[in-house]
Amino acid sequence: MNALSFNIYNLIIISGVVHGIIFSLIILGQKKYITNNTIYLGLTVLFLSLSNFQYWLIDTEIANKYKFLSYIFVPWHWLILPMFYLYVHKFIGRKKLNFKIKSLLVLPFFIILLVHIIYILLVYSNDSINKIVSHFQRGIYVYLEFFSFVFNLLIMFLVHKMILIHEKDKSFNISWVKSETDWLKKLIYTGLIICSCWFAALLIVIIYNLNKSFIFYPLWIGISALVYWIGYVGISKSQQLKKRIELRKKRIINFKKNLLVEQKKTKGFSKVENHVKVNKSYLNSNLSLETLANDLNLSEGYISQIINKNSNFNFNDYINSLRINDAKAMLTNIEYDNYTIIAIGLEAGFNSKSSFYTAFKKLTGKTPIEYKKSVRDI
Repeated sequence: MNALSFNIYNLIIISGVVHGIIFSLIILGQKKYITNNTIYLGLTVLFLSLSNFQYWLIDTEIANKYKFLSYIFVPWHWLILPMFYLYVHKFIGRKKLNFKIKSLLVLPFFIILLVHIIYILLVYSNDSINKIVSHFQRGIYVYLEFFSFVFNLLIMFLVHKMILIHEKDKSFNISWVKSETDWLKKLIYTGLIICSCWFAALLIVIIYNLNKSFIFYPLWIGISALVYWIGYVGISKSQQLKKRIELRKKRIINFKKNLLVEQKKTKGFSKVENHVKVNKSYLNSNLSLETLANDLNLSEGYISQIINKNSNFNFNDYINSLRINDAKAMLTNIEYDNYTIIAIGLEAGFNSKSSFYTAFKKLTGKTPIEYKKSVRDI
């Protein structure tokens, strides 16, 4: 009878597995968490957890004690990055992925699964079922792991490229809310560090032909940490984006109602003010004097003069004053009580919490929270 092997490291790993599975089932099973992107977030966390669980069974010798577990090995790690790719695409994208691209993302998983099935059948047909190659010594599994490593690096590169293209897109459409992506890049960089542990472990196995699972502990513990990061930060950012989209839809209705009034009010104003206020271009967090000049085919100096003359503000303060007026309207309206201060600031056109609070304090003398309390008497 094989003795089971338990230590502090595989206890840490299994705690992350249990947490990840519970977390993913909550995300996938509760309506309040489901959006067009959190489904893929839940699947990413689930496959991370299932992959670690499978290796945990091998590391603790449970798979050796119950031999059938070795036969049903499923290469879940080939699905983790494809699901993450689909999550990021949904989180930041405006276009649908075609079926061909989705198929290419998951096809390697089915190929590797088929390879495993064929390998088990070959071993069984040669009456060597008790001699299945270990996952931690030179053999078929380690070489497949190496291909998985290369595949995951490729997906990370494509995700990073997709994020950079998204960040460089300075276009603005009032019906579209731009997603925050800094946390995604940090996540990818952390993933690369974890992948370096993976690569080092594979090299050790290939060169020295060790049959020791502990060399993979940094990888598995790192994955457990990723489960928490991807899960909690991902759901927080996805929910924030969902709230902003709901908020934007509600405001678009109000914008349309007030459009005629705004047009009359701005009839005698300059072309610049008409563009900024009526078209709501101040909601674009990337709006700059240069982009406004290009949009209106006017010089930056001319626009700056018009703004100074009519508002007594420089360009940045003028745009921020419009954003703050917008934020004030939301802070004082009970319809927006369910939305966070940060969501309101981002929706008003600021690109971060700090820029919102700094500009608000500068132009009103109060923080957004202080202003809300003073006006609403709460």
